Amino acid sequence: MTNSDKDFIVAIELGSSKISGIAGKKKDGTMQVLAYAEEKTAGCVKRGVVYNIEKTYQSINTIIQKLEAVLKTKITRAYVGLGGQSMRSYKCVIKRNLLTQSYITNELIDAIRQESCEIPFNDYEMLENFPQEYVVDSSVIADPVGVMGTNIEGEFLDVIAKNTLRANIETVFANAGVEIVEGLISPLLMANNVLTDAEKRSGCALVDLGADTTTLVVYKNNIVRYLVTIPLGSNNINKDLSTLPIDEAETEEVKVKYGDASQEFEASDEMEPQYYTTSDGRQIEVTTIKNVIEARMGEIIDNVRNQIINSDYSGKLLAGLVITGGGSNMKNIVKAFVKSTKIDKVRVANKINQMVIKTSNATGLSLDSADSTTIVSLLFGGNVPCGGEGIGRAPDMFDQQQKEEERRKRQEEADAAAAAEAQDATAFDAIKSDIRTAIDKVRKQDDELKKYGSDKKVRQRAKDLSLSILDETIGEKYEKAVKALEGKDKFKQSLKEGAELAELLKQAVDDLTDHVNSANKENSAWGRFKRTLNDLVSDDNN
Repeated sequence: MTNSDKDFIVAIELGSSKISGIAGKKKDGTMQVLAYAEEKTAGCVKRGVVYNIEKTYQSINTIIQKLEAVLKTKITRAYVGLGGQSMRSYKCVIKRNLLTQSYITNELIDAIRQESCEIPFNDYEMLENFPQEYVVDSSVIADPVGVMGTNIEGEFLDVIAKNTLRANIETVFANAGVEIVEGLISPLLMANNVLTDAEKRSGCALVDLGADTTTLVVYKNNIVRYLVTIPLGSNNINKDLSTLPIDEAETEEVKVKYGDASQEFEASDEMEPQYYTTSDGRQIEVTTIKNVIEARMGEIIDNVRNQIINSDYSGKLLAGLVITGGGSNMKNIVKAFVKSTKIDKVRVANKINQMVIKTSNATGLSLDSADSTTIVSLLFGGNVPCGGEGIGRAPDMFDQQQKEEERRKRQEEADAAAAAEAQDATAFDAIKSDIRTAIDKVRKQDDELKKYGSDKKVRQRAKDLSLSILDETIGEKYEKAVKALEGKDKFKQSLKEGAELAELLKQAVDDLTDHVNSANKENSAWGRFKRTLNDLVSDDNN
């Protein structure tokens, strides 16, 4: 087998309605799609997040096998799309006072950006960071390097998501024995391939109408300005239809047939009602079905409008809106968006703006459908070959058993590591609680010392506490707990809280120590004599 046989790229999209896999070769800016496969998720992926690891593994494994059968080559690695309900953007501002007029260097800008990347988010991790603008003294500057200034302020956009988003995906692919080359942020990859440079420069909003979620990405001056995932999608319409009631298995077909995002009523429609007959023989008026669909789609669009307002770019989107995803196929969808958002320029992107050639082995992929924009965009985002050895024979029973045993072993190791990590986190939380208790104890002892400092026993108790409390709470046990969690983004916030509590305890102990020394000095023989002498002088003066 030649190296060219391995030089294909593989991308996997974990959608809420289906998981899809694609393989292709890129040449001179053109992508040749070699194979495509998909599996219904059946609840294993919810709102873009892996919910059931075992079922997701089975789906991924099936897709990989289908692709390998077409490619006649083992797949050893793949690019994976990241998305889902928890993904959103967060703006942060980092400031520096240079004290004197100084040239702003690349090193300073890199340090400011690095600081913005290290901001801890509780239970979240940062996926990407986009510089927005810089303010040098009072001037807004896109590139401040080489400019003189005393104060610089950098604004950045962090794209963040729950820690479990990436962790669950990594577990699934480890079980499947496929290395993840890179986790690509799906909505941003898609934006790069369905938006034009003019749209991103002039300002536009990309709306991806998915099954369980709707994602909004706002661009201005070729920079990502806002990203949010709304936990509503076309599956919510299906759930609404099932309350009419229509059997859940029929709801998708009914939605496709009667879906209308902005109905146009005519006199003839009112005169002769139409009915839909369900699989069990019941009749439901079509107008009722359409009203249910329109109402839910209207709610989704209104949420998009509100998020555009929240982005602070509602009046700056000169290129308007671009709609994609499965929900963009609904009748009168453009009219509904124009009506709700008051943005006149709205278009549907049902394919990417790159050259794609499909082979006969990728018949399941429709390049002219908005359903395919994400998976094809992910394919274009890859550049590392994903092929392994050629497949000369079907694996025998021993091979299958060995692979399954290896998968179980990896799963057991992952479960053990997760359990150990959870235990470390619980232990550190307990230590933080002990530090809080210690702070209260030191402060109470300090209060007692201030009231009864003349009592030798009180002074001794305060001294003993100041000498022992640090070793008991932030000694070796604390240091070991910190080392166990260091370097893990999900625990940055917890470690920061622990460090702050440790500093508070040290300060409280320092204060107590100072007060003990003062009380001992004041109540020594010399201290008592000096106090008596001062009292006599005071009496004479009176």
